[in-house]
Amino acid sequence: MSVPLIVKSSTGIRNESGELIACDIRHDPDAGRTPVVVICHSFMSFKDWGFFPHAAARIAEEGFTTVSFNFSRNGVPPGADRITDFDAFASNSFTREIADLGCVVRSVRDGSLCGERGDAARIVLLGHSRGGGIATAYASREAHLAALATWSAIETFDRWTPHQKEGWRESGFLPLSGSAGVSPLRIGHETLDDLDRHLAEIDPLLRAPYITVPWLILHGKADVTVPVREAEALARAAGTGRTRLLLLDTVGHLYNARSAEEDNYMTLNHVISLTLEWLRGVIR
Repeated sequence: MSVPLIVKSSTGIRNESGELIACDIRHDPDAGRTPVVVICHSFMSFKDWGFFPHAAARIAEEGFTTVSFNFSRNGVPPGADRITDFDAFASNSFTREIADLGCVVRSVRDGSLCGERGDAARIVLLGHSRGGGIATAYASREAHLAALATWSAIETFDRWTPHQKEGWRESGFLPLSGSAGVSPLRIGHETLDDLDRHLAEIDPLLRAPYITVPWLILHGKADVTVPVREAEALARAAGTGRTRLLLLDTVGHLYNARSAEEDNYMTLNHVISLTLEWLRGVIR
């Protein structure tokens, strides 16, 4: 069986503050009108990082339109392949990312992003790690999605100790390295303020009971970045019998796919195949 020729187009939309959300759309031009999978990248990541382009292309080869995008303040300027806008990165927040995702979903739904090739009635959210948490928080208030799939998702946005928060409040930022010479990346007060003001409204574990669409929670048992207990907690909290918890032995947080050289995407392709199999069973 031949592999479809996937067409990729790059574009952008603006969020409610006028900031750019860069998007890549992949589809098979011979496939007609297809469901749309919106892919949310993880923390300190972006749409072109690591396994995201491969995942977007593979899913598109299987009869979906994929939309991968950069959150507006992920720190990656247009056309760049790394985080270089450190001020934007520092000023990001969870509620901002949830709002960005909403802009992408609305642009798919009104046809301005995918045009006629995307079926606005069948929109799927797929998020990895923090992106999974963002997708969960958004989906908990959006009943008109076709499905939600989260890979190695976090159960909570509140991931810092009281001691870390105390120093964070005093200095106004939290460095992500012990030395600015190693990495200038830091998280600004916006994230801490967001936690103080909005955690009860957005935290994935608290929002999980409000998910009404089919939900795949996929997680590696060997994940040391986001422990598997977080997936189990999300599954317990899920509000319907339409949630499936899928735990994979010997699989870590990045599915051996930081680059193709690790295992030629074998683990990642298995994760994608399992996700596609599940999607075909829940999307009509």
